[in-house]
Amino acid sequence: MTADVAPPNDVTDEVRAGLAAVSEVVLPGTDRLPSGVDVGAHLDLLDRVLAADPSLAAAVVAVGRRAAHDGCPALADMAQWEPAHCESVVFALTAAYYLSREVLRALDYPGVGPRPIALATPDERVSDDLLAPVRDRGPIYVTAPD
Repeated sequence: MTADVAPPNDVTDEVRAGLAAVSEVVLPGTDRLPSGVDVGAHLDLLDRVLAADPSLAAAVVAVGRRAAHDGCPALADMAQWEPAHCESVVFALTAAYYLSREVLRALDYPGVGPRPIALATPDERVSDDLLAPVRDRGPIYVTAPD
């Protein structure tokens, strides 16, 4: 895991309680996957997301405060409930959720690791998508002196 990340000052216990309610609506869990609250998507994982993208903090705090006071509506009503912030908060909580090792294990996702070029398929080594920027750029060479 990474080192502890300090949460923004505005992410109080009250805000986190509201975000837990939002997380239950957005990430309820399934028979295979844990819920967002079970993995702490509204806790330290969220702090990591906010450290990576501080621009999400204002939306997260606004929605967390409102949810703490008013509760959280059903998923179908979330966009109308907080139209200015809904997408950012859903993104932040979902990003936090997928940082959880428990979720990655449930998905059988091993994570990113080294992969030698020798294991690459021919399509991965040479593809039109990889070569297109080079072809579009055209020749950029300098003639070597004799």
